[in-house]
Amino acid sequence: MNKFIGRLFIEGDIRLLTGLHIGGSRETVEIGGLDNPVIKTIEGIPYIPGSSLKGKIRCLLERARNINSKEGEPCGCGECEVCLLFGSHNDKTKTLSRVIVRDSFLDQEDFKNNFGKYFDRDIEYTEEKTENIIDRITGTAKYPRTMERVPAGAKFKFSSSIAFYEDDDVEKLVKTFVEGMRMLEDDYLGGSGTRGYGHIKFENLSFYVKPYESYYKDNQRKEIRKSVALTDKDIVEVLVKELKEVLKK
Repeated sequence: MNKFIGRLFIEGDIRLLTGLHIGGSRETVEIGGLDNPVIKTIEGIPYIPGSSLKGKIRCLLERARNINSKEGEPCGCGECEVCLLFGSHNDKTKTLSRVIVRDSFLDQEDFKNNFGKYFDRDIEYTEEKTENIIDRITGTAKYPRTMERVPAGAKFKFSSSIAFYEDDDVEKLVKTFVEGMRMLEDDYLGGSGTRGYGHIKFENLSFYVKPYESYYKDNQRKEIRKSVALTDKDIVEVLVKELKEVLKK
């Protein structure tokens, strides 16, 4: 196993440009209740699971690279940048998973500032959207269902990191992950994306690097870039240059 040499931290915000639905579970079934609730914390506040972000980014990268896996499963070759970042989906070709994507929690203060004026008392963090199917013969609506969504404009706190080991191609790994984040902005997160849900944007991104030596010395990380957007065309070049300098690669 190669030696661990450091970690890149990517932190910022996820802003919803359209309503977001990432399904949760119903504890009870009530007459007139929601058919499809969103996932929430124990306090009843919506959040974005890290697994949803990580899985969608991986899926988009595999599609872009035309990676064909058995029966629609994630790639298991153990050699491509996707496997090196997210881990091989194959027990025979196991690889280290370098990417960590944390759960993204709702910025409640930002939500109250933007939506508080719509509530007299307690803040509600979701909206209801009724959908149906159009009968092709009669042209009438049927089979109505009510979806719960986090409204457009809500902001979540994003946090992720990439670990690096000796002999890693830092440039390829960073470029691949940033590429996946950019593709997610033009795709969708959660369910019902083809019906307009789940359009997101990464904002105010900050990048930090922490070499292995810091863990047994000052335990500090170095800031590379702060408050940038993924539209910055030089972002990968700057990150790779700083990373190689700090990690001595």
